[in-house]
Amino acid sequence: MDTNKLIPLLSEMAIFVNVVETGSFSKTAKKLGVSPSSVSRSITRLENTLEEKLLERTTRQMRLSTTGQEVYSLCSDMMHSAKLAVSAAQTDKSEVSGVLRVAAPKALSRQVLMPMILDFIQEFPKVSLQLKVADHYIDPIGDEVDVIIHITDKPNIGLIARTLSQCRLVLCASPDYLKQYGTPQHPDQITDHNCLCLGENPRDRIWDFTQDEQKLSINANGSFAVNHSEIRREAVLRGIGLSVFPEFAIQEYLDSGQVVEVLQDWHIGGNYQGQVIAQYAQSKFIPGQIKAFVDYMQSKFTQQ
Repeated sequence: MDTNKLIPLLSEMAIFVNVVETGSFSKTAKKLGVSPSSVSRSITRLENTLEEKLLERTTRQMRLSTTGQEVYSLCSDMMHSAKLAVSAAQTDKSEVSGVLRVAAPKALSRQVLMPMILDFIQEFPKVSLQLKVADHYIDPIGDEVDVIIHITDKPNIGLIARTLSQCRLVLCASPDYLKQYGTPQHPDQITDHNCLCLGENPRDRIWDFTQDEQKLSINANGSFAVNHSEIRREAVLRGIGLSVFPEFAIQEYLDSGQVVEVLQDWHIGGNYQGQVIAQYAQSKFIPGQIKAFVDYMQSKFTQQ
């Protein structure tokens, strides 16, 4: 196929890759800002030009044909090369600019990252930063995110990982609550207390404690469960019960004495504890705005 015939197919190939990766014509259409019929016509034109059926479709599902699998692999490589070309161009810019898409958990964004990010966009006004706040897993490729910031001990394999800080979980209660109901001296005594849990799934009512070689899993039961740290924190401040928080969510209240840490000698396991990590795709060319952002966040965390 000569170049004149090939060039018009490049956009159709890009749309084909998006359809395969989203698994849906409608999702691709929404992502690209076009109608589903437009996406369908693009796939039909590509199949007609190649004289091969790429997608086998029914009313309920869609799958790649044997030829489609090979074409998708090659078209995906083409898209990757296009992204490298853009990255190479951005890397050479003397001034940091361009679009930057960042994803991070809700509580961490609100209570820690927000002032840092606002400082960043003031210092780098030519960067257009899009922040996606979500607690569910973010796929940096499928969700088209440049940098993900998350709290974990298991960074995503295949991505560059830069450690920004550490975050531990803290079990705490108000002084009034502890005065009325007593302070637990051992994890076993947690069962005698009103435990305010995250409540996202049944496992959230199991609190794991470790100390040296000892490992305990305690059933934490209570009158209130909510997957919002600020609401649970308000309940703890009112003396309703004790709860577990990421350190950043409760540190201010620990410092002021409004809450007291309980079982300090024990390590508490669970979500939202571990390293605060920034991750982004491996590439020979890292765009300047990604480098600048991660370096900036790392320096901000160091200053804390």
